[in-house]
Amino acid sequence: MERTNYAMAMKPRLFGTKKPDSPDLGRIQRTLQQSATPIASRATHQNMARAERAKVYREAAVAYDSGYRRKGVVLDYSANGARLRFPTNENLPPMVYLYARAVGLEGPARVVWQHGSEAGLALEV
Repeated sequence: MERTNYAMAMKPRLFGTKKPDSPDLGRIQRTLQQSATPIASRATHQNMARAERAKVYREAAVAYDSGYRRKGVVLDYSANGARLRFPTNENLPPMVYLYARAVGLEGPARVVWQHGSEAGLALEV
């Protein structure tokens, strides 16, 4: 019983017990200023239109620098890259060589993202 009371007594000192009387006006002003700035002019935004993607289901493969080769399937692609699905969830290295001749793509590619067995590759030009 004594231990529970001690733990409860510690909470107010660690986390506080009272909410602020008013919202943080500085935070509200910063948010309003940021929302007034057009998105395209913000420094963190890349104003790049995404290329149209064709949906397919074609065989492909990627090769690692070590020579290891994995087979997969192209789910969609554009002139700049492709989304592939592999039979396993192995992590890809940052750079691979893409063999997707069925959709006209071949060459060194950068792994942009990977979620489970799917990965997005961008062809290096």
